[in-house]
Amino acid sequence: MTIDDMPIVYSIGNSVFTKDSYVFLYRTWETYEVTELFSSDPELCIVAEHEGVVIGFALGFIMSKPRSPWTYGYLVWTGIKEEFQRYKIGKRLYLEFEKRARQLGARMMIIDTEGTNVPALKFFKAMGFSKGSEHVWMTKVLRRPTTAKFQPGVKIIRKSRRSRMT
Repeated sequence: MTIDDMPIVYSIGNSVFTKDSYVFLYRTWETYEVTELFSSDPELCIVAEHEGVVIGFALGFIMSKPRSPWTYGYLVWTGIKEEFQRYKIGKRLYLEFEKRARQLGARMMIIDTEGTNVPALKFFKAMGFSKGSEHVWMTKVLRRPTTAKFQPGVKIIRKSRRSRMT
C-alpha cells in the first residue's frame, strides 16, 4: 500500500463496513483507522489490485505484550470490493499479511470478528484459526437527555450524611 492508495482503501471500507451490515461493530471504520495503521505499520497495510486499480486491502499491526516473549500479528481490517469477492483475493491478502507478520517476528496471529459474521468465521477457520475463549461485550445506546442540558464546567456535588459519633 502507498499513501496514494489511502482514499480508495477508505472508500472500499465504507462500502464494506456499513452500520446496517455490522450493527454491533465495536470499532468504527473511520479515516484514522487507515492513516494510523499506515503510519505505524506500513508493511502490514496491503492492497490487492486488478488492472492497476485497488480492489481490496488488509490492514493490521504487530503488537507485543509487556513482560511477554510473544509478538502478535493482528489483522484488524480486511475488505474487498463486492464484485471481486469470491475470487480468493481475501485468502491471498491474508497469506501475504501472515508472511509479513512472521518476517517481523510474530509468533501468533490474532483476528476478531462478530460472532454473527458467518462468512468471516468460515473464512478464518479455513485459514487455520480456531475459536478462542469466549468474550462477552455489551452495548447500550445513549440518548441525549430531553429535560436537563449538559453544561460544561458545572459540577454536581452530592451532600452525604455524616454519622456522628457520641
